[in-house]
Amino acid sequence: MTKAAPALGLFGGRFDPVHRMHLRLAAAAADQLGLPQVHWLVTGQPVHKPAEASSKDRLEMTRLALQWLNDPRMVLNDREVQWANQGLTNASYKTIESFREEFPDRRLVWILGQDQLAFFTQWQRWDWIVQEVELAVCSRPSEQPDEAVAELIRKDAILRKVVVEPDNVSSTQIREQLRRGWAVFDQDLVCPPVARYLQTQLPYSSSH
Repeated sequence: MTKAAPALGLFGGRFDPVHRMHLRLAAAAADQLGLPQVHWLVTGQPVHKPAEASSKDRLEMTRLALQWLNDPRMVLNDREVQWANQGLTNASYKTIESFREEFPDRRLVWILGQDQLAFFTQWQRWDWIVQEVELAVCSRPSEQPDEAVAELIRKDAILRKVVVEPDNVSSTQIREQLRRGWAVFDQDLVCPPVARYLQTQLPYSSSH
């Protein structure tokens, strides 16, 4: 019997900026689901909510974070940024289409947080997406999915739970701290090279 090809993890987001919980989510999904690769897909032009930092800054900060993490399973993928730069759509379904064409024999696992699951049915062509990928939902050990949304998605989707320890860090929190000044910024929220980038490049300053 031919052994099935391992699944590919897809981890998309604004990463505005990338922080410690992003790293933990991706590592937990790779560990618990046995993913040999997780492609980090930095959104070029977010569909639902604009990013504050440029795609160039967000891509570079993600590159620095993955370099620091030094996990060979983690792969930076800039296809959505490249599409946005060309004026093309970078909606998630287009990304999945491109991976399906590139890896027709691989299962695709889309990694997302519990908060994203609540809005999943607002994604473009979400009903097609659940036919093409498995959804790896990262949640706290005691956290339960929104039953109304989860039940709707379960009609067609394969849902896989990834357990992660609680961490209240968010990109919004980081941006708010940075606006108040470097002296009040908690550098432990991000990895050291991203902290240096935030301090020297000022991607969230009003003059940037």
